[in-house]
Amino acid sequence: MRKFYFYLIGMLLTFAACSEETEITLPSKGEEEVKEIVSALEENDEISDFVEVLKTVNVADLEEDELTVFAVRNSSAAMSRSAALDSTSVKRHTAKGRYGKVDLTDGKVLESISGESLYVTRTGEDIYINGVVIEGEAIQAGNSYVYVVPEVMEQQSEPVNVYVTTINVYAINQGNSSESPLKDVAVVVNKVGKDSLGIYTKGDSLGVWKTDEQGQVVIKHTENQIVFNVYKADYSDKYDNYLLAGVDNAGKFMYVDLNADGMHTKEDKVDFELPYYVGYVDDVKSSTKTVYMTTDIAEPEVPEELPDADSVRVAWKDVLTDYMRYNVEAESKLVQGYANFDYSQVGSLSDSLWSKAYNLVNKGNQFVDMLSNSTEEQYFELKQNILMDLSLVYTQLYGYYGQMVDRGSVIPEDQLIKQMESLSMYVNGNRRYALSVMLAKVHLLRQDWQGAAYSCEEVIASGVYRLEPQLDHTMVPSSESKEVIYGDFYADGKYIHPLLYKEVLIMAAYANFKMGTINKALQFVNELLASYGMAHTDVTLIENKIIDLSSNLYGTGQLYPYARLFSMKFRADGFETPKNWFLPVPESALLSCPNLQQNPGY
Repeated sequence: MRKFYFYLIGMLLTFAACSEETEITLPSKGEEEVKEIVSALEENDEISDFVEVLKTVNVADLEEDELTVFAVRNSSAAMSRSAALDSTSVKRHTAKGRYGKVDLTDGKVLESISGESLYVTRTGEDIYINGVVIEGEAIQAGNSYVYVVPEVMEQQSEPVNVYVTTINVYAINQGNSSESPLKDVAVVVNKVGKDSLGIYTKGDSLGVWKTDEQGQVVIKHTENQIVFNVYKADYSDKYDNYLLAGVDNAGKFMYVDLNADGMHTKEDKVDFELPYYVGYVDDVKSSTKTVYMTTDIAEPEVPEELPDADSVRVAWKDVLTDYMRYNVEAESKLVQGYANFDYSQVGSLSDSLWSKAYNLVNKGNQFVDMLSNSTEEQYFELKQNILMDLSLVYTQLYGYYGQMVDRGSVIPEDQLIKQMESLSMYVNGNRRYALSVMLAKVHLLRQDWQGAAYSCEEVIASGVYRLEPQLDHTMVPSSESKEVIYGDFYADGKYIHPLLYKEVLIMAAYANFKMGTINKALQFVNELLASYGMAHTDVTLIENKIIDLSSNLYGTGQLYPYARLFSMKFRADGFETPKNWFLPVPESALLSCPNLQQNPGY
């Protein structure tokens, strides 16, 4: 009997243990509902990325069986303003409770399953959740509703204002008092940024719209300040560099009084791309802007006689120096992260750099056209020098963007090379050697090692230049230094010398290294090392030493293009390889020159 008692106890304990092991946990109401939603959306390719993440979200504690899901469309998720699509953002996109469009009233606040507030804003028929618009109608999924939205929503601590900017574009022409709506005008909209001087500039892009049959676009945005530009082939919003403000009853153009002095004088002219500004204050949520464009082209002003050559030379040097100053500042941001720059701002910087460079190119072309009217030797020489200066700007643009434009057309690399080779026959002394350095850089960037080596060795063989021992090469005191090949621009209390002899030796070393003429490469590297008081190296460290030495080009405006040659990384935050080895081509440039291509990754 005693044995039977212990046997019975053992059986009971074993049964209890087995019962604990096989205890079944039932799914929560929320889990069941999410499964229903996933099942209903499984075949919806438009939001498949969102659904895949939704499958992984832990909702074991969710007891609501009615939900409203704001599913992110695949094509736009990568362009979202906030973090990537992940379990955190998917929970933010899932609200407790089922809401039809009629329930999503202006000012309503929903609660997401992660406990965050979701703010509803209505503008006309459009409904926004945390500033992101709902697209289309609700999709029934289980007991829930699903809406498609174009981007990942950011977490918000207060309601998001939605502003409506209406832009009307009209075509006008001289001698005709009527204006007509202009269709298919590209309206490029940006956030408002500020440059290092605190001046408003174009920030990150908000997108591109095109005007309809009425010449109108309606832009809905959450930024309380935006800027925009307009583009259409063969049309301009300026005439004779005056910004158009309409046409009067006599068919005469009216212009914008930019300096607000009540008069229209040359001070109102702009020779650069000026964005239109829209700002909202207080409770204002909408506004309308009108822009005028024309196909008329102003007749160029032909002076009765050419200005004095020295005055042209001084004027050109002034605008060129201003560009060189900006070029060095921009590269300091790109390379060193100067002024708290990081690569999330690269679009705005690129727009400004492109604009500065091509404003300079346009000014240079104006001088060249003016000087071409004379056969006098002083004007001919000045024209060749300006063309050479423009060649440097083009080599920089090729280094930054991998492509160049002249008078609205893309310049092939071979054409630039031929232009510089032809120009070298008309300039003398240091200017000719400077062109050789520019040619070497173009050859090097297109990986024509032999062409680069030849152009460099032409400069080296001249014997005109030498390295300055122990010299701080970013602060060469004057153009009298034998290291300076091209430069002597004085700005912000220091000299800027874009082409230095050390760059010639760096390029010569790398070109020979890539061709396999190692001893030559080693000779150039050791010459550079000696100038810094450093010990010679051997063949095993040539490439590493070339990369180290190239960093000393910082401050000349010439370092950035070497990133893609040497697979370098820069100190500025957010720098990505290979994406940031080129700068993004501005949207305005792509619109005005169809043969331009956007660089990879942008």
